[in-house]
Amino acid sequence: MSTKIKRKRRASTNAIREIKLEQKKTHTIIPVAPFNRLPHDVADEFATDLRFKNEAHTALHMAAEAHLVEVFQNANKLAIHNGRETVQAGDIALAVDLMN
Repeated sequence: MSTKIKRKRRASTNAIREIKLEQKKTHTIIPVAPFNRLPHDVADEFATDLRFKNEAHTALHMAAEAHLVEVFQNANKLAIHNGRETVQAGDIALAVDLMN
């Protein structure tokens, strides 16, 4: 009877697999309902009877996610430049400052 020895994988293997799976998906990352409430909450501070079309919610959602992805990509490049694999809060702050 030969028993198959299960190999121990490196810690980063699962993370890389999850990243590749997420990159293949095309759905939005931020949940729709909570994100749709955000513009309403902000708009209520200025006027109480504002209404938003579905296309407006979709456009805001896509723009917000595109901006967040760009910020995290730049923060990741900064972390790699500093010789780290982990993005830290300072990397994100610097990435936002450099984008402005």
